[in-house]
Amino acid sequence: MRYLVTFTYPYLTMQKFTFFGVWLLALLGIRPANAQHWLGIASSNYAGTNALYQQPAQAADSRYRLFINLAGFDTYVHTNYMRYAAPYSLVSLLTNTVPARYRNARGQLVFPYNYLPETLNGRDKRLFMGGEVRGPGLLINMKGGRMGLGLTSRVRVGMSARKIDEPTARFMRNGVPLEANLPGTIYENQSGDVNANAYGELAATFGYVLQEDEEQFWKVGITAKRVVGMYNTHLIIDDASHQLVRDRRVFNMLALNIRSAEATYGYTTEGAFTGARPTPGWLLGRQSAGGGWGLDLGVVYEYRPEARRYRYTDRGERRYDGTKNKYQYRVSVALTDIGAIRYRNPAYVTQHDVNITNKRLTRTMFLGVSGMDDYLATIDRTLELPADKRQTSFWSALPAALNVNVDYKVQENVYVSATWYQGVMPVKSVGFYTPAVLAVTPRYETRWAEVALPVSLQGNYTNLTFGLAARLGPVYMGTDHLPGVLGIGRPRGANFYAGAFIPLFRPGPKNPNQCYEPGERKWKLFRR
Repeated sequence: MRYLVTFTYPYLTMQKFTFFGVWLLALLGIRPANAQHWLGIASSNYAGTNALYQQPAQAADSRYRLFINLAGFDTYVHTNYMRYAAPYSLVSLLTNTVPARYRNARGQLVFPYNYLPETLNGRDKRLFMGGEVRGPGLLINMKGGRMGLGLTSRVRVGMSARKIDEPTARFMRNGVPLEANLPGTIYENQSGDVNANAYGELAATFGYVLQEDEEQFWKVGITAKRVVGMYNTHLIIDDASHQLVRDRRVFNMLALNIRSAEATYGYTTEGAFTGARPTPGWLLGRQSAGGGWGLDLGVVYEYRPEARRYRYTDRGERRYDGTKNKYQYRVSVALTDIGAIRYRNPAYVTQHDVNITNKRLTRTMFLGVSGMDDYLATIDRTLELPADKRQTSFWSALPAALNVNVDYKVQENVYVSATWYQGVMPVKSVGFYTPAVLAVTPRYETRWAEVALPVSLQGNYTNLTFGLAARLGPVYMGTDHLPGVLGIGRPRGANFYAGAFIPLFRPGPKNPNQCYEPGERKWKLFRR
């Protein structure tokens, strides 16, 4: 039986891989840890700082007086090329609890090729994976909810590979049997892009209520971000031609002959990541590999046909009960992650405009290589990239996206949310890319408990899946891709997120009889 990989968690030891695949993996050079959308949580009225990443206007009129985010994380992977068909779940794989019958005599997990069956339809292949850690943050309501201030921090890691033609994807995954007729087919006019990124982010969000007039409610928000580059590797292939051949120097070995290639190839060294420090010089100066700024803009409209039910007067001022959601439906539009990082520290940064012919990559070229810097130096030498034309500066775009959400109140505590995320970063850009998602999420929410069931088209509208999320007290967890987590069917992706926070809710009217609906004969009791 052929094996894709044999490993002892968490370290992978590749047993069989092709040279082009090794090249690309060397370019990626990270272990991505995503589900950036958090569909089961982001639309909630109790999301706190987690709502700000999709809609900065949610800083205003929050249900919280003070929301303190302790920590949160997510991780995701999606591909349209392979499916997960192992006889155990991804949870077992990631937690190293796979039963002994799937391991060899030394306790190593054996992973045959048929655990990742291919989808062969002649279309280009893509892969998205990544994750983020959301660090300490807080959301403060001011002026009775009319203004809100959020302070957040996070580290994001992500990788995307797009427009990889099916023959090349198969070559990267399977290799070619030694008994095959060689030289093989020449693949011409190939293009595609691979991007791997990691960066830290500190952000400040301001939300403001523009109008609170009975049925009509408007609020806006803006987030300013300082982003600091921790890692970047990219390969943007404009035109390439390659062919599989025998390695004339080593018996029974294969080589990838790059007949011609026009590309942009750049990277940062390991020191850019290992040297990351939360100091002023690293955050704002030039001690990091690069830095930049980002911006989120958002607007929210709420239709409140029964707003008078929540109105009361306190010290002569008209107010609305801040503990209650008042809308029949809410429409939210935001443009997030506008901006870029400029990598320009010559100690860490390299970029080349590649224009090569007749270069050969072999497996043996990586024997004895230690560390990512050594891998990248080996590639530079093999491709004979001229040191005198090395560039020490390039831009990496943030994952700009359009976020649209409509939330409808079905009955008390029951809502249905429709969400659309669409990346707007140009094709063949250097930078973090976010795949498009379309989702519908019914949820039941109260102050201290919540459950949501997102149904979504993920991976640029190619993968229909469903998820589950729950919040209980100060903790939450969820997935937008439950089949992938539990190993149901043959999923093409998976994700998981979780976190903890400290909630301090906004107070209601001091007099429980203050909220009433004009025109009624009796006062409506305020229910906490």
